[in-house]
Amino acid sequence: MGQLWVTSSLGGYLTNNRLSKQLREAAQPLMRFRQFVNTKSEGSGRGRGDTIYYDKVKNIVTTGGTLTETSTMPSSNFTIVKGTMSITEYGNSIPYTGKLEALAEFDVNNVVTRTLRNDMARVLDAAAGAQFVASDLKYVCYGTATYNYQTAGTASATAGASDGHGNLNEYHVKNIVDMLKKYNISTWDGENYICIASIEAIRGLKDDSNWVNAQLYNQRKTLFNGEVGTYYGCRFVEETNYLDNTIGHSSYGEAVFFGADAVSEAPAIPEEIRAKIPTDYGRSRGVAWYALTGFKKIWDYEDDTEEHIIHVTSA
Repeated sequence: MGQLWVTSSLGGYLTNNRLSKQLREAAQPLMRFRQFVNTKSEGSGRGRGDTIYYDKVKNIVTTGGTLTETSTMPSSNFTIVKGTMSITEYGNSIPYTGKLEALAEFDVNNVVTRTLRNDMARVLDAAAGAQFVASDLKYVCYGTATYNYQTAGTASATAGASDGHGNLNEYHVKNIVDMLKKYNISTWDGENYICIASIEAIRGLKDDSNWVNAQLYNQRKTLFNGEVGTYYGCRFVEETNYLDNTIGHSSYGEAVFFGADAVSEAPAIPEEIRAKIPTDYGRSRGVAWYALTGFKKIWDYEDDTEEHIIHVTSA
């Protein structure tokens, strides 16, 4: 149907000049996940098909060691595995009439463009987020100091509990960060790992006095979108668009912890706003957003015995 002058909720309200002239838009989440993807050069997929291949170099097969003077220098090798990333079209549009544009008090094109940009942010950030939670490493909180951990891509229950029974707390954060260190995963910024968490997931930390005290000494000049604090070598970002707040026995929410080389993006055509060529003698108009891109977690534990993301979830 698009935007019409004849229907108030679809456009007619735009000329209501006896009310406030300030347009109020629905609250929008800013991008949280996409700020942490490794973006390949723009146009990397253009003219090369809808699948991008990338190489992953695994560790040396046999480690070195001590030598004796008369022994022959040992030799070894490493293996290279290929990962694939699919390029997908994304987009949405809002058509409107020439009559609406001519009679509306507000700039219809500007209103439509802002609305589409908000939609674009939600859609593309969710596409990136889907790759973060696709990690094979699943961590379920069962209490203040009990958990279940799986590497097969599915969260499992433990004795006496069918799903998660607790929020993230100091114990779980330290445990997960220590796991990332044991996997030898590099930190994101050379110093800290990253956690993106739903509102409910991070609530357990915010209620902890140790967290509150730590924030007094962890003030940063540059913050990521949604960053709320740093604790135990991990920077925390709140997210309201993709992660589930209701998951778990007591709605404790979900989160992801990760280091460097977690998720990659290959934009063949980066997101852009496009105007429709007017039809019906200029009476039919429209604006759309469009992107041709792909997101993919870089490492896969099942294939590589390596993963750079731990997904906090529920059975």
